[in-house]
Amino acid sequence: MRISTVVFGGVLLQVVGVLGLRGLVGVRMSSATVPASISSLPTTLSRNSSSSTSSPQITTASSATTDVSRGPSSSNSFSASPSTITSSLGARPPVQKRAAIPACLKTVELSCLNLAANCIDTVNSGTFNNLWGIKSCVAAATCYGVGDLVTSVECQTGFTVTNAAQASLDYNTIYAGIVGSCAFASGGCSITQQNYIDFYYGELTAINSANFPSSNAVVIAFWNAITVWAATGSSVPYLNFNDWLHFSSFPSTTTTTAPPVVSYTQIDWNPNPAPSSGAVSETFVKSTTTVIIAIPTITTTVIVAGTVITLAPGGTPINGPLPSGVSLPGAITPTWNPNIIPPTSVPSVTFTAPPSFTTVVAVPTASNSPPKNITGPPGDKNSNGDDWWLLLFPGIIGGLLPLDIGIPGGVKPTAAPPPGWAGPWSDPDPTSTSTSTNSASASSSASSSSSCPQPTSVYALSDDSENADWQDLGSDPDRRRSTLVPRAGRSISLPNCGISVANGNAIANPNTVNLGAGTYYTIGLKAAGGVNTVLNPIGVGSRPVGNGPNTVNQEHVFELGYIKQYFESLNANGITCAWILNNVYNRAGWDGVTPWALSLLQDIDQAGNPVHPFELLLNLSCLQAVNMVWVDKPLNQAKSNVVNQDKATAADPPQRSNMNSITDVTAGGSSVNLIQDVEYFARNFAALGTYFGNTAATFRATALRIQNRLAQITPATPDVNLPVQFNNWLRGLVATYPNGCTSRANNVFNFYQNKMTTLANQNNGGVVPQCFPLYHTGITAQTFTWQNLIPTAPTLPTCDIPGTEGILQFGINPNGTPEPSVSTFRVLGSGRTDFYALGDGDDFAGDHFIGEDLSAQFAACQGAWDIGLSNGATVPTTDAFLNLNCNGQTGNQVTAGVSFVVNNQVLGCVSINSEVAGGGGLLIYIICSSTTAAATTCANAILQANFPNGNLLTGSLQFIPT
Repeated sequence: MRISTVVFGGVLLQVVGVLGLRGLVGVRMSSATVPASISSLPTTLSRNSSSSTSSPQITTASSATTDVSRGPSSSNSFSASPSTITSSLGARPPVQKRAAIPACLKTVELSCLNLAANCIDTVNSGTFNNLWGIKSCVAAATCYGVGDLVTSVECQTGFTVTNAAQASLDYNTIYAGIVGSCAFASGGCSITQQNYIDFYYGELTAINSANFPSSNAVVIAFWNAITVWAATGSSVPYLNFNDWLHFSSFPSTTTTTAPPVVSYTQIDWNPNPAPSSGAVSETFVKSTTTVIIAIPTITTTVIVAGTVITLAPGGTPINGPLPSGVSLPGAITPTWNPNIIPPTSVPSVTFTAPPSFTTVVAVPTASNSPPKNITGPPGDKNSNGDDWWLLLFPGIIGGLLPLDIGIPGGVKPTAAPPPGWAGPWSDPDPTSTSTSTNSASASSSASSSSSCPQPTSVYALSDDSENADWQDLGSDPDRRRSTLVPRAGRSISLPNCGISVANGNAIANPNTVNLGAGTYYTIGLKAAGGVNTVLNPIGVGSRPVGNGPNTVNQEHVFELGYIKQYFESLNANGITCAWILNNVYNRAGWDGVTPWALSLLQDIDQAGNPVHPFELLLNLSCLQAVNMVWVDKPLNQAKSNVVNQDKATAADPPQRSNMNSITDVTAGGSSVNLIQDVEYFARNFAALGTYFGNTAATFRATALRIQNRLAQITPATPDVNLPVQFNNWLRGLVATYPNGCTSRANNVFNFYQNKMTTLANQNNGGVVPQCFPLYHTGITAQTFTWQNLIPTAPTLPTCDIPGTEGILQFGINPNGTPEPSVSTFRVLGSGRTDFYALGDGDDFAGDHFIGEDLSAQFAACQGAWDIGLSNGATVPTTDAFLNLNCNGQTGNQVTAGVSFVVNNQVLGCVSINSEVAGGGGLLIYIICSSTTAAATTCANAILQANFPNGNLLTGSLQFIPT
């Protein structure tokens, strides 16, 4: 075994001769398709509007014609199960016992029922907003209906589940599993009918279902309904299918019924909760006792933990209010419609409102006549936030009237407890009357005789304990960080890993960044009162005054706490605390000094130019903070609830504690200031969606800096692709924000309105004064497009991520044997999110592959490069980035084809080898150009001029992990 020399770009490395090295090359990895990471989602995917623009399809022998004979096994047969329609799992139980609650399932074909049962049994607290990351849920949605499946999951789990809150369809595991390896080709590919059939039967097999569709038409009908909705022809691209999962409700149908005829008599009012429409059972819970019964068809009694409850046919409790401590999950609390009933048998109805609004509307003349749409005075709203209502045949009002709308000659319905009612009873509308009136004010709540007090200037609602700043030094830097006395020391701690300032291993920022001049987002001062929720950006030169001292905050658009949450998510998914500490907190960056964690922190605390030159002279470092804005305190509190993912239920909304402190609803009462603060908070919460939308560009730019910084890190071991995982994590998190904004804002207002109504009934004759305008008007919570906050996803290769070590195989030599390197190289984070780098050091700051321009040396080498290690380079060079061809494979043991990227051009490469004269070793050069043919032409010119006894190695460059 002789010693030879390998030369990269003229740099000599001692290697072992080729004859003894065949075993070091290793066995080529299989090219079978392995699910790729999300980074391989084709960037050219788009929502198609017709089949002519659909992505390319997989073509196989079996897909030439539609194969509908897929069964539960590999044989081309399917179960002959009858098409039994059932709402129970008892008719034909699946092989595996399902814990799904039968009452939470609707009546569907049995194979679909099995999929839905498996889905809702699989969902837990961590996945209820990621239904489309569960295969059985995706399959079930196609036959059961998206909206109905969401409803069943909500019934099963008790969680608040919505279509809009769901994360996007898992591309790697589910979508790619449906369409095959073409998912990772340029432009991706669409789902065909055959793909769907295979997926549907395959998932039935995966859950060990005992029931399969009874005919070919069943599955094809499911698919046809999706293609009709998507309107993309016979196949459906990813984005259209993802849209279908978020916005369709197939196969539920919308039924149209004639408007109910109004009863002009006294109405029996029962405030007890009632089972939801279509329920087949109802559940009673008291303490640790749960009783489930079928919906009764006759008067029935049920005993729950010793408490006897009488139920009317249909399941509504009667004869007294529902006993204390008993709850009915999934039941619906009835509401009272206080609409005035128009006079009967009149050709028109007159609507009035103070001071001068009057409109006369003709009554529709027949049952099939279109309804008349009426709009109230400007700014007039009902409790739903609408300014309109309908007049239907034969004089029925559809929708809710605003409180100040009256109908001369109309009456309000009165309410009475149902027959046999034995417990206490409160009139749901104490202002109702059974006598007719000609006054428009008869339908309005009377105002207090006291004059309305002016709102105070100071906003004083305290933070909820759950939505405090992410850490003490301020994710949302408020009064603790004065603009006059700047403070440093902000840090990113990971308590679950024991990483903190107190433990001496957290990174603290030595610099202070304060917001002077910037943008101030405000709905206006609280002192102005009213119901305005319009958020305006205002340019200011310093901290605004706001609603009193310390009521305007310096708000980070992209929070410091996101880094903490990201690393916690990695830790929860198997990345050890030691890995995070060693590769981020204790690891210096490319400058050899600054730890990566500090760089991440400073990417968030990034500053622009000094606001005033003298600030630098005073060493105040008061720089224009590019990731900060000014916001009023309630807007900051609202945002904290959303980003902290807390206070998410209707029973415990944001500011619940403060709202429970309201004791007096009179205009001159002790709670006036508190009520005004609550209304101002609710108005700010309603505007939170606009805030996220208006600051999306800042959020996205900061997130991109973080993503690019993570792309610079080369960990010691390739356990996680940091920039790819960060983008995936952030995408999943921010996708929950729009619903988080609207649901919490509505929960706040509803809780507040109910609290005020209850107190008014108890101590103010049922009247809530008009002095509290938001109570009477309601809010419309604003939303936003969350995708605008997310930076473009990395398109990095899905195999051999940074930290992977291996050898280069240059090709096959004239003896027919592979020509490998003996030196081990490492895939490096390059700071780019499209290509890695390659070198033999710890990271990109060390020796890595570069390119030397050959154009000046050889006429045949225009645009060609000599690629080699940067070690000892003395001529002008350009970084050469690594382009890996993973062939659809993932993991860190993938033999991947190699090319290099110089000046953003992916190059074709060949290798030269030549014996050094006198037995001095072996010279190997990597020559790359725009095409492999151009590289070959250049290499031949080099061989002719310099190495007449050399030759070109056959085959392409490969990276082989060791």
